[in-house]
Amino acid sequence: MSLAFRFGAIAIAHESLLNIIPRLPAISIRIGETVSEAPASEIDPRLEELAEHLHNNDGEPPFMIDNGILRAVPKKKMSYRRHRTKLYAPGNKQVQPLHNIVRCSACGRVKRSHFMCMYCFAEIRTFLKGLKRENGIIKDAVDPQADIDPTDARILYPGKNISAHEHQLKKKDYVPKREEPLMFDKEKLMREKKKWYN
Repeated sequence: MSLAFRFGAIAIAHESLLNIIPRLPAISIRIGETVSEAPASEIDPRLEELAEHLHNNDGEPPFMIDNGILRAVPKKKMSYRRHRTKLYAPGNKQVQPLHNIVRCSACGRVKRSHFMCMYCFAEIRTFLKGLKRENGIIKDAVDPQADIDPTDARILYPGKNISAHEHQLKKKDYVPKREEPLMFDKEKLMREKKKWYN
């Protein structure tokens, strides 16, 4: 839609170029004319704002026109099963669109009607868990090794003994040194035996 606006604006603005360039269809949509035909009581004030904006900016469309087109792009590839279910399943087994989506009266997020808002549910759950922790109903698991002496920890859990070779391999700047190849000597080659038979 915005392409039509832009192309129409370019075609109107550059009439001198139309004689040079081969003929292209000039598309221009005038919102102001369609608005003026409707009765004054039915005109939406947002349409009047849009018409004024288009006339003041020489037909350049506002940024908001592209937003709906750019957002209506699938984010992930549809799975094979979902595709088959949507297209080829009988009508009663197809994935039905939800018509009972409303906004939560407390937080304003989208939810299904007659269902609890999951954001509010999570807030209530964290609040109640905090109260239970304060009252001592819920006790967090205490790590028995939290207050152990470092010397005792070294004796009880000595850890893995790393050899010098493994320690060297863990270094970032470690490059294994290859042995230099021996120089090629022709005298050390085994000579082929001469064939005495014909």
